[in-house]
Amino acid sequence: MHDIKWIRDEPEGLVRALVRRQVPEADAIALRDTLLGLDARRRETLTTLEALLARRNAASKEIGQAKASKDEARAGALMAEVAKLKEDVPALEAEAKAIDLALATELAAIPNVPLDEAPDGADEHDNVELKVHGARPTYGFAPKQHFELGEALGLMDFDTAAKLSGARFVVNKGPMA
Repeated sequence: MHDIKWIRDEPEGLVRALVRRQVPEADAIALRDTLLGLDARRRETLTTLEALLARRNAASKEIGQAKASKDEARAGALMAEVAKLKEDVPALEAEAKAIDLALATELAAIPNVPLDEAPDGADEHDNVELKVHGARPTYGFAPKQHFELGEALGLMDFDTAAKLSGARFVVNKGPMA
């Protein structure tokens, strides 16, 4: 998952990276704005929640002091304030949790950011081979890809994986699982 702090610090970097990943610029800008909006709401909600909790704790302490000094009127007012704060806290906690979930969902949907050194391209066919280790072996037959072997042996199920999670995933079966 992406780091929201990086997105907050480098919002235009996110847009540039998404455009390099073939995301239309308008969509990249909209996503950036959505993420920054959710982050701002999350931070504001957490700040408010922390302030309420701090006030509740301080008021609870003051209740003890008021009771010790026999100031029942002040203790009653503080107890009413604490009761009101206790009612407000769960709603704010639920709101913060909902915003966290929405933000995490959006962050998880963002494609990986390519390195600056990576060439731009539409798909993996535009990748550039940087280095080859060792000599490539030659065979007296046409070798199969690992996924062809896995499917032929009944150890890999791409169709089920596509239904479960989308493209480029596999369900491993039998000894391969």
